[in-house]
Amino acid sequence: MKTDNHQVKNWILPKPINEGELANVNLNTTLKKVLIRRGIDLNNEFDEYITPSELPNPELHFNDLNKATLRIIQACNRKEQIAICGDYDADGITSTVLLVELLSKLGALVKPFIPSRQDEGYGLNLKMINEINNQKIGLIITVDNGISAFEAINKSKDLGIDLIITDHHKIPDLPLDIFSLIHPDRTPINSPYRYLAGVGIAYLLAKNICKKLNFDISDTTANEFFCIGTVADMAPLKGANRKWLKECLPKMSTTKNKGIKSILKKLSMDKIGISTEDIGFKIAPLINAVGRIGDPQLIIDLCTNESKDCIDILTKECFDTNKKRKLITSLIEQDALEIAHSQYRNDRKFLVLTNREWHPGIIGIVASRMVDKFNLPTALLAEANDGNFRGSIRSNNFLKVNLALDQCNDLLIAHGGHSAAAGFSIKEENIHKLKERLNNIAIIEFKNINLNKTIKPDACVSFKEINKDFYRQLTLIGPFGISNPAPIFWSRKCKIIEVLKLKGDHLKMILDDGTSIIEAIKWNGILQLKKNDIIDIAFYIENNRWKKTNILQLNIIDIKTHKKVIDLVLHNKLYKCQLTDDNNILITNVKGQCIRSDLTNTSENLNSKHQLFVNKILSFAKIALGEAA
Repeated sequence: MKTDNHQVKNWILPKPINEGELANVNLNTTLKKVLIRRGIDLNNEFDEYITPSELPNPELHFNDLNKATLRIIQACNRKEQIAICGDYDADGITSTVLLVELLSKLGALVKPFIPSRQDEGYGLNLKMINEINNQKIGLIITVDNGISAFEAINKSKDLGIDLIITDHHKIPDLPLDIFSLIHPDRTPINSPYRYLAGVGIAYLLAKNICKKLNFDISDTTANEFFCIGTVADMAPLKGANRKWLKECLPKMSTTKNKGIKSILKKLSMDKIGISTEDIGFKIAPLINAVGRIGDPQLIIDLCTNESKDCIDILTKECFDTNKKRKLITSLIEQDALEIAHSQYRNDRKFLVLTNREWHPGIIGIVASRMVDKFNLPTALLAEANDGNFRGSIRSNNFLKVNLALDQCNDLLIAHGGHSAAAGFSIKEENIHKLKERLNNIAIIEFKNINLNKTIKPDACVSFKEINKDFYRQLTLIGPFGISNPAPIFWSRKCKIIEVLKLKGDHLKMILDDGTSIIEAIKWNGILQLKKNDIIDIAFYIENNRWKKTNILQLNIIDIKTHKKVIDLVLHNKLYKCQLTDDNNILITNVKGQCIRSDLTNTSENLNSKHQLFVNKILSFAKIALGEAA
């Protein structure tokens, strides 16, 4: 289905569901269809999906976990000094605070170390090791980094410092001479722990320590930090991630951590249930902002402080930093858009945008926004304090950017990351070569791929179905995020009762689909809409809690002008579909031959083969015309 939005070119509508596939489980019929389309066997997997079973003993999945746990407990009992070496993003910061808080409660003398994004770059480094050694600290635990810090690893070994690496980034081929390694890639192939982010590994380690000491992890803020870091790092919500999020997320609003409580209050999110969307769009950006353009120690101080006066000051500083980050982001985005449009017009398949004046801490955010606009992998580069350039890459999900960087290894000083997001450093004179090589890699990768941006609605729903009970059941199949995205619903023939343009080109609407009336919001609306327009919409369903309101609304992700006759492509053949005045479905092929849903008037007599085809195409037409979910 074609849209009028220049970004989303097609809606790929779902396949029909046979009523016989709908198992007898306690769930709304439309939501049953959503799960079936996502590959969930309702007869055999529904209960496990809604309430995940207990996880296996992690020591059976991580060979070094017991060894690391006993060493840390020993340090706590002896009141040793322990260095927690983290990273400056939300995953690394939450991992760091999680272990600092727990191990401090258990008697250790814990000190966090997080590198400067501008001066030191990512991860464990020699400067950090020397500083730790000067403070006579004999145990280092890395979180969310360390796996490829070869110089620092060798230095810690030479100095006799025990090094426990907890990380989830790619394990290098070179052997690691360290005390222990806790990494999800070292688990069995079907392990529920394979999807853990850095904070997930730290949380698993913390839970294992608490289990051996019979200490209740709920007496710390570990549960809350796990939720924030996991969602912020966009870890797949499968296995242990899904189970722990389902258990911990409902408890976030009643956290005892004064720093987190202060953040929630400032965001007007105290006393309400916290969702993954709240974390992803409100809490995580705040934490990331501090790591991007400020001092990450600010968040650590905020989340480990007990003084109300200090917490108030630190909270204000965090929000001021985030406000500054938003302004810098907006300015860089304007610059980047000009360069990106030029490259896009020249048919570049990998956008590489460079400006030495850009802030290195912000370029990852803007790279993501360029991907959203152009649906192409994008790298942004800015000059760092050492005179080299730092780059952040985001993928369009058709190309694994970490593997692309591996093919550019000879041009780079250092690089690392995941398939969807990565970072690197490079000398200025190699930037042009990198630009050409990445573009050539993308050309090969995209040779047989349609790069038009598409969405895949999960089900059609009428407004009268959208009520509190429907939303309650919708939350049951959450939490939503990577590998379990929030369902996209769609509705046809929605009349605009009211439309209001908000600040920032956002649109607020009241819509009527003929069954009921509902409020809707369209962020960054580019279409010129007016009262009484008839539109088809694709949307998320959300609970609007702004300023203590509590009503269901639609978060519209795409809009197209409603058309009575729509195109249906089946087996690469085009058909025209419409509802007749007597509410029957009329399907016409390119030869002008017709099929009606009442089968009283067809262009040819039907044999059994034709009858099967008619049944099939009618079932698809019902979906396309919004007559079936």
